Amino acid sequence: MLTDPIRQAILLGFPPPMSLCDYSSYLSQRVYRHLSDVFRFGLSFSELGMTDHFILDLARFSHRNRSATVKVYKTSWPVETVFGNDIDLFVGDGTGQYDWYALQAKVMSHEGEFNDLKIKVKGEFHQWLKLLLHERLFGSQAFYLLYVGKSKTNFPTIKPTSKDCHGVAPIGDYGLSLVKALDIHKTVTRTTPMKFTEVFPDLVEPLRSIFCCPRPLPKTARKYTENEIVTPAYRQVYARDKDEDPYQGYNISDHVLPDGFAPLRVLIDLNPDAVADKNVR
Repeated sequence: MLTDPIRQAILLGFPPPMSLCDYSSYLSQRVYRHLSDVFRFGLSFSELGMTDHFILDLARFSHRNRSATVKVYKTSWPVETVFGNDIDLFVGDGTGQYDWYALQAKVMSHEGEFNDLKIKVKGEFHQWLKLLLHERLFGSQAFYLLYVGKSKTNFPTIKPTSKDCHGVAPIGDYGLSLVKALDIHKTVTRTTPMKFTEVFPDLVEPLRSIFCCPRPLPKTARKYTENEIVTPAYRQVYARDKDEDPYQGYNISDHVLPDGFAPLRVLIDLNPDAVADKNVR
């Protein structure tokens, strides 16, 4: 059940100050309500549009919260990554090291399907296989970030069953859902295009599980320091002066990121002691 601040935020359409945990539930509930309304009219919404809204909301949170628990970095040119990751999500463990979650976003159709998650032309190297390659090369965990709403057909009739540190999440918290790339691979080879009912509730995690709970997802094969994550090819949203060179002399004419990098990077530090220490400074 939603807490009062989250319910108030959804009704007002603009969130009051809240924790990152509550904010992640707010974002998921808002995505769920938005897409449910879209599907009610038999319409669709673009994947890029949903991702833009998601990143904007994280940037708003980072701008309002001086603790800098969330940092958003972006490039200023279109980048098509070799491995298909739209967003690099780095979650800190409180020791100055981060787990790398490589995310590929997909939006549900009004029929409850993910039209891009299907077996394509014979011999084509599918996107989920590229994400699995990313895991092997960079020690990441690759997930599909699914944008979900209540579709008219092919929507689950059973209630959520998976528990995290806050118990069983309501269905609205699955507006932003995570499914491992390996599970997508196994599911799509069995049924295509993939329906949300094929991964819900056993294979899907609500995004809040990352933001609210310590280590709810599988550990990554290697850790990264912030120096390895933040590169000159990016600029931090809300973190530069007007006349500052956001690329610090980086040759942007190449329009190329290092191997494995996504055009958007989000760093999240969940450790309370680390957050308190930044506030003191």
